[in-house]
Amino acid sequence: MAMMAPIPGQSLTDEPQNFAWERPPEYVDPDEALIFHMDRLSEKEVAESVLFLMEYGYPVDVLTRSLLTASVGEGMHSVDVSLIISPAIEEELSYMARTAGIDYKDTFSEDQTKEEAEEERLRALLLKKLDDKLGKGDDSVSRSAVEAMGSPAEDDLEAMQESMAQENMEDESVVSEEPMEEEMPEVPQRTGGLMSRGV
Repeated sequence: MAMMAPIPGQSLTDEPQNFAWERPPEYVDPDEALIFHMDRLSEKEVAESVLFLMEYGYPVDVLTRSLLTASVGEGMHSVDVSLIISPAIEEELSYMARTAGIDYKDTFSEDQTKEEAEEERLRALLLKKLDDKLGKGDDSVSRSAVEAMGSPAEDDLEAMQESMAQENMEDESVVSEEPMEEEMPEVPQRTGGLMSRGV
C-alpha cells in the first residue's frame, strides 16, 4: 500500500494557482460579494434547498457559515469578506424563512438535552420518510403524524403499553409459581448388571 500523504515541499513543486483559493478572489469589494450571494439566494433551486434545510432544523448561523465557506473554497471572495457580509446573509436567510412561514432556529440550543436532540432528529427523519412515501402532494398526514409524537395521546399509549407489559410479567410469575408435574416415562428395570449378560 503506497502512502497517499504529500511529501515535504510538494506544494512548492505543484503548478502555481492550481486551486481556486490560490488565485485572487472574484470579488474583493464586500458590496459586490453581497450582491453575488443575494442573487444566488434568489435562484429558485438554491432558495428551495435553503428553505428545506431550515424547515428540518438547520440553524441560520450554521447555514450562513456553510454558504460563505463554500464560496471561499470556490474562490469567489476571501475569508475577510465573509466575516464582513455574514450578518447580512444571516438576516436574508431569516427573512426568507419568515416569509415562507418556517419556524426556523437562529442557532443550535446549548441547553438542549440529549433526549431532546434525539427526538428532534427522529422527527426530521420521520417527516422525510413520510414525505418520500406520500409524494410531494398533501403533507397533512405526515405533519399530523409528527405532531402526534410527544403529545399526551402518545404518553397515554406508552403508559398503557407499560401496564400491559407489567400484567404479562405478573401472569408469567403466577404460572411459574405453580408446581409443574411432568409424567416421567417408565424405565424398564434390569435385574442384573452389565457383566451378568451372556456374551
